[in-house]
This record gives sequence, structure tokens and C-alpha cells, in this order.
Amino acid sequence: MRVRCSIELAVTIDIDVLVDTARAWGARDVEAQGTELDWFEDLDFYGATRFEIAPSDDGAPIRVSAVGDFSFPYFGWIFLPFLRQGLRHRLERLAAGESEPPPRQWWAPPSQITPKQVAILATLCFALAVAGYCGGLYTQTVNAVGDAFGADDSTLGISLAVTRIGTLVALFGSALADRRGRRRILVFALGALAAVTLLSAASNNIVTFTTIQVFARGFVNLAGVVIIVMIVEEAPEGARAYTLALSIAAGGIGFGLGTAMLPLLDLGPQTWRILFVVGGVALLFVPGIARRLPESHRFTEVKERGIEGGRPSELVDHKYGRRFALLALVALLLNFAAAPTSQFQNRYLMSERAFSGVDILILRAVVQSVVPLIMLLLGGRLAEAIGRKRTARYGLLVAALADGGFFLLGGPLLWIMLLLTTSGAATAGPSLTSFNNELFPTEVRGTANGTLVVISVVGSVGGLLLAGTLSDVFGSIGTAVALTDIAPLIVVFVLIPFLPEAMGRDLDDISPPED
Repeated sequence: MRVRCSIELAVTIDIDVLVDTARAWGARDVEAQGTELDWFEDLDFYGATRFEIAPSDDGAPIRVSAVGDFSFPYFGWIFLPFLRQGLRHRLERLAAGESEPPPRQWWAPPSQITPKQVAILATLCFALAVAGYCGGLYTQTVNAVGDAFGADDSTLGISLAVTRIGTLVALFGSALADRRGRRRILVFALGALAAVTLLSAASNNIVTFTTIQVFARGFVNLAGVVIIVMIVEEAPEGARAYTLALSIAAGGIGFGLGTAMLPLLDLGPQTWRILFVVGGVALLFVPGIARRLPESHRFTEVKERGIEGGRPSELVDHKYGRRFALLALVALLLNFAAAPTSQFQNRYLMSERAFSGVDILILRAVVQSVVPLIMLLLGGRLAEAIGRKRTARYGLLVAALADGGFFLLGGPLLWIMLLLTTSGAATAGPSLTSFNNELFPTEVRGTANGTLVVISVVGSVGGLLLAGTLSDVFGSIGTAVALTDIAPLIVVFVLIPFLPEAMGRDLDDISPPED
């Protein structure tokens, strides 16, 4: 999607001043002919921009207009107001003869990004939104699925745990992505994910549904791993964490679409199937994603150098073995708590707090929309300003303590605790994702992430089984889930301090390839 913005100002200005200012800003091939200023590409504003001077009589106001042509696939409608505002600021400063362009917009990455990078990253973010929607469906509908198939908490806990077996798909697929390329694996994973999501809607019992969801989980994880790897490899240096924050927000849009459809669950015992049918519609978008995505340039460079990808031995050697061990423990413990929280949250609200689907939608709209999004973007900027480690520790500490409060407290405190939980996790998210990708070289980045996903699933299975079992002991799923929040506190105080800091360092400097 190409976005065009048109802005016009009526001012009195000397054409020579305008040309000099444009050149000072880095305009290329600027030439004044009477009162016309030729096109030039504005490399700091993500696209081509033309500034024109309309003819006028001496001393009369003239029109200085700007037209921006920006490539924002899928998300242009979101960024259009921000682009228009930024273009107006630039035009006003240009007309005033300012020596420098205006400061970078608050929403923009902290370092320069090219139009090509914008187009690639926007496409990857849309792919992550698709994966986020399909991947969140079982979580969103777990209570309805359980009721439709007559499954109790223990059965659902087993079902949710069994689906994690599909993560082996991510392990083998991500290793293949290190050998054969990111793009083709991603396109395959997205197409397969949409297909099995559609099949899930036709399930007639919990066993069939769980079996199909095993593959859905595998393709979700594979797509997620490859997308994040490509985003890190395509993001500009100095803005990797912030770009990851934007991608996480895109994934949240997909998950949020599922949340917005929750009121359908109140219409009947089988309406949950509609949400899975909608996920199958993603098949229509796969060709467009494939057409817009080139192969990762870092992967291409590694292949041209003859470096063999996907060597698991690099994950345990003297150079990267310690990093991998620390991150494996981080993944294990964080998902030990995160899986029960996400998978049983809706069931907890419906069964123990008497929330309806509409009530959950309102709760999430109020406390899990604007503020967490702001904290997510802030987390990306903090990771670039004060470091990944400090940002991750502060965010996780708040999230762990508040999550325990959410599952133990009711009334207004429940709302406040969920807001703090989501905001803390959002703040820590870009830094945690950066760790898994920045601390390994290009030739094994996919393999490392796939292996960490499998390890995280082991933690998820443990957390789900424990929470499901303890819910029968305590007679409350909330109390059982709250106990798992001890795990992320261990990560905050014991593990993260020993990880290397990647802030302000080039990707190949942090994790150079091993020839």
C-alpha cells in the first residue's frame, strides 16, 4: 500500500533560499527553474517527497506544497495521520528557511530507516498479526471449547499441554530456515497455519480438536520465530529493540481481533467456530506476503560467504554456550508462568469472577489497549536508551507481582492488577525478544530461537499441568496460577544480570559469525 500525503502553505519566500535549504537537508539533484523545484528523495522520511513552488507576482504570497509518497503495506491507514503531521512540520521549516529538518517524530524509530526497510518490516508485522490471531484462538475460546466438548479444567490443561508438542515443528523448521532461507519457510508456515485453523472449526470432539491444534501450535511458533529473526536482521542498527516493539504491537493487533470477537461466544455454544473460520481467511493474504518479501539480506550475505547454517554445535560451544544456557532457563521459567496465565485467564474470569464474553471484551479494551501499547513502545525506546537488561528486569518485576494479584484479588483491584501486569510485560517484551535474537550469529539465529521455543514449551507444559492439577486441590484456578508467578522473579533476580548487554552495538559485533 502506497500512502500519499499532500500539504500546502501560502508564504512569501525566495526561491534561492528554498533551494539552499533543501540542499542543506540532503536533497539530491535540486535545481531551481523559475519558481519550480524539482523532485527529490527525502531519505530521512521513509519515502519520496516533492516540494513545489507555485508562480506568483512579486511580493505576493506563493504556495509551497509538498507531496509525500510512502510505501506502508497493510499499515498505511494507521500511519497516514502521523505521516501527514510530519510532512507539515517539514514543509513549515523548509518554507521558513531552517537550516535543519525538524526533530524525528515521537513515533519514529530512533535511527534512520530506508523506504525499503519500511516496506519489508511492515509486511513482516502483518504476517505476525496473522500469526497472533490464529495463535491466540485456543486461548481466547478455551472456556467455550471446554463447554462444547464437556471438558473440565484438568482435561483442558492436558489438551493445552499436548498442543505444545507441535513446537517440534518450529525446532526443525527454524533449523531449515538457517539452511534454506527465511522467506520460503515463513510463507509455508503461514499458509499451513491458516489451513489448520480452518480445519479446527470442523472438530467434533476434544481429541480431534487437540490433534489439529498440535499442528496449529507448531506453525504459529515456526512463523513467529522466522518473522522475529527476519525483523532483527532487517531492522536498522540502533533501532532493533524499538522495531521489535512495533512488531509485538502488530501481533497484539491480531490477538486483539480475536478479543473483539468474544461477544460471539455469548450467542450460542458453537459460535466459537466462527473465530476459527475467520483465521482460515488468512490463506487469501499469503500470496501477497510472499510477493512483497525478499530473502533476509543477512542470510544472503552469510550464504555468499559459504558459512553453513543451522549447526546446533554452535549453541553449546565456548563462545555462545553460556548465553544459550542462561536464555534456556529464562525461557523455561517465564513460560512456566506465562502459559497458565494466558491459557486460563478467560476461564478464570468466566468461572470464578462471573464475567461474560462482553465483560471480558470491556475489561481488555479498558486495561489492555492504549496504556500497554504506550508501555510497549516505551519499552522499545528504553531498551535503546538504558539497556535491555534494566528494562527487562523492571518490567518483569512489575508483571510478576501484579499477575499474582490479578488471580487472587477481585473487584476494582482485579482491573488495576491486569493493567499493571500487561504494562510490565509490554515494557519488558522488546528486551526479552532482543536477547533471543541478538545474542546468536546469523547462521544459527533461527536454530537458537527454535530450540528456545521448544524449551519454553517444556516450561509451558509444566506450568499448565501444575496449574490444572492444583486447581482441583485448591478448588480455584486463580490460586493455582498465582503460585506460578514465583518463576519470573527468579529470572529477574538471578538470571538476567548475567546476560550480555547489546544496547548500542552492531548485530555482527554482538554475535559475529563463526567461519
